[in-house]
Amino acid sequence: MQQFLVIPILHFRFPTINKLTKRSLSMDVGEAESEAVARATLLVANMLQRPDQLQKVDQYRRRVQRKKASVEAMLKTAMQSQLDGVRTGLGQLQAALIDLREIKTCLSDMEQSLVRVPELSERLYECREEYVRHSQYAAAMENLKHIFTVPESVEKTHKWISEGRLLYAHQCLMDLENSRDDLLFELHKLPHQNPNDTRMLKEYFADVQKLSDDLGKQVWVILQRTLNTVRKEPTQIVTALRIVEREERADQFALQRQKGSGFLPPGRPKKWKERTLTVLKEAAAERIEGNMFEDREGSKNWLIKHLEVIRLLLLEDMKVIRSLCVPCFPPNYDITNRYVQMYHKSLANHLVEIIDGGLEDNEYVSLLSWVLNVYGGKELMGHPSLNIDVSKLGPLLDNKILDNLISKYLQNVNSNYDSWMNKALEIEEKEWYRSEPPQQDADSHYKTELPQLIHDMIRQNLEVAATISSDVQVQVLISSLVQVKLFAEKFKTAVTRYKATYYADRSQIQYFTTYIIALANSCQGLVDVMVAIKSQFWKSCGSTENDAKIATEFDALLTVYQRLRDLMCDHLMEEALLDLEEQFNALLTTRWLTNTEPMDTICLTLSDYFNDYSHLHQKNFDHVVQLALNTVAMRYTSAILGKRLTPKTQEDRKLVADRITAEALKLSSVFEQVAPDLVKFDSPCEVMKGLAEVIKVSDVEFISLELHRLLRRYPDMTGDHLTALLMLRGDLGRLDVRQRVADIMEEMRTQRAGPAPKSIFSHIHVSTSLFT
Repeated sequence: MQQFLVIPILHFRFPTINKLTKRSLSMDVGEAESEAVARATLLVANMLQRPDQLQKVDQYRRRVQRKKASVEAMLKTAMQSQLDGVRTGLGQLQAALIDLREIKTCLSDMEQSLVRVPELSERLYECREEYVRHSQYAAAMENLKHIFTVPESVEKTHKWISEGRLLYAHQCLMDLENSRDDLLFELHKLPHQNPNDTRMLKEYFADVQKLSDDLGKQVWVILQRTLNTVRKEPTQIVTALRIVEREERADQFALQRQKGSGFLPPGRPKKWKERTLTVLKEAAAERIEGNMFEDREGSKNWLIKHLEVIRLLLLEDMKVIRSLCVPCFPPNYDITNRYVQMYHKSLANHLVEIIDGGLEDNEYVSLLSWVLNVYGGKELMGHPSLNIDVSKLGPLLDNKILDNLISKYLQNVNSNYDSWMNKALEIEEKEWYRSEPPQQDADSHYKTELPQLIHDMIRQNLEVAATISSDVQVQVLISSLVQVKLFAEKFKTAVTRYKATYYADRSQIQYFTTYIIALANSCQGLVDVMVAIKSQFWKSCGSTENDAKIATEFDALLTVYQRLRDLMCDHLMEEALLDLEEQFNALLTTRWLTNTEPMDTICLTLSDYFNDYSHLHQKNFDHVVQLALNTVAMRYTSAILGKRLTPKTQEDRKLVADRITAEALKLSSVFEQVAPDLVKFDSPCEVMKGLAEVIKVSDVEFISLELHRLLRRYPDMTGDHLTALLMLRGDLGRLDVRQRVADIMEEMRTQRAGPAPKSIFSHIHVSTSLFT
């Protein structure tokens, strides 16, 4: 329809465009006729390409005529539709033209009428002034009864407040406030208001504000005792909340009127709902802080008792809130969640105050365990009857505060470890000087109480830390490993002091050897204790930072106490060597050739010490025996290489070699009695036999063979060792010895691949100046 309306408009209003349109239309029709003739010619040519098709010409003609008739009918219908649309459009344009003429006439009339408006406004000025006075008089008449009865109403309201009839008091108060506000509003609307009138009116209604404050105090007292009052008189809570809601609506009305008029009554907005929530929050904080009945001076368990009272109080209050407060409070208060949040924040603030006041010893554990486990657990906020979503509460303490608290707890644990271990070491050290032997375990091993004391100490701390969290327990385990490792140095210092006291006067300490044996066992006992602690309290995940730290600290601890155990064994050997120093100095001397006493004494003394060493743990005993075997073999070998005697004949060399071999066998038998496995394979005593074989060789030409055999077995022998050995024979000159040694060492150097394995020769140093 719109396209048909466009054509008449163009026709009537744009004649130039109409002519151009006719010209273009005539050109388009001519082109269309030419194109139609061409298409028809092509169609006929296609239809009559064969002779037999001429017979169907009539049939083709009738078909084309029918098609032509159909197209002409369609064109007629379309033209008729377009003409109907044009006719309708012309009618609508005619109606629009008439309407426009009427609108133009009305606008002219309105313009003529508005010319008289300013004049009319001046004529109505007195009427407007009269209306304002009438409105004020009407407001005064409306509030006249309240104005004259203000003193009486104030007294009545004050009486109802005193009697607790708060709803009546609030209704009367609202009437007084409305009267005052209406009168002030009328004054506010005056174009030239007198400030004295406003001041006089406010002074007249001054007692109304005092009544409002007094009523508010009563409401706050009721709401402050909400959790107690709701159990006995819930109607008081409902009354107080109804008053608060009325005041909220009055605040909203006053603020809405202020947007339109700029007038705000005195004392508005009162914000009593905001004050209500503040009162409830303060009451929650007072309930938490008001149950601290003891302090640290009155009881060591003051914090435990305080936290337990808080737990019982919160649990009971939450049940009261869900069952009794919810029906009393409007739904928009969401009183359950609001109380939960208030208690949550108040409790957090209270705990921060306690933390800032300083904690001691187990107070860290009590507070951390309560915060991390009790508060959010089934004992309190997670109680099934409360149905509180604990995940929405958030942490009770900030992560920074919590981390700082855990850090202080770990510092306290380390401090306690240091204090306890020092005390334990002090007690332990006093035991060493007693005139009684140390205790024995079921296997007759000497022991001290130190490993058990440290075990109990660490186990107690780890079990306590487990009540906080597994992460804290891991941190305590790491601290335990570090502290036990640091304790090793103090332990070593005490043992060194004990040893120095003993050697200053060996008669003062009767059981030095047995206590050193007990201390060596204690080192092994500490290692065993820490292995047990580790297996019980550490489940390795293999990938966390704590796992790596624990593994590192544990390996370091094992290394430290292994060295400390070795030091104890060294002290045992030092004592034995001190007793045998004279006998070792007598070996390979002229007197030694005819006297077996030095070796007999060495063997008897070792047997006696081994009898004491049998009270060592098996690992320690094996280590001491191995150390004794190596030490004796080194001292004996050093005596052989020390050129204390020089055989002059082959018989003398054979006598020396046979004596060395016999004493090597004797030493082997002594060690075989206490540790058979040590002397079965590659015993250091075999070194003595090998050296004897070199000494016993009668033909100098075969010495090189024996030396090669000896070097292949002990490749860490040096040229100095070989030189000393050959010089002991006494039948070779210095130049000959040097040449032989140089040739052999060069030959062995070319044959050797890789570093030489260690034997006792690595610990024996011979001075070449003895042979030059």
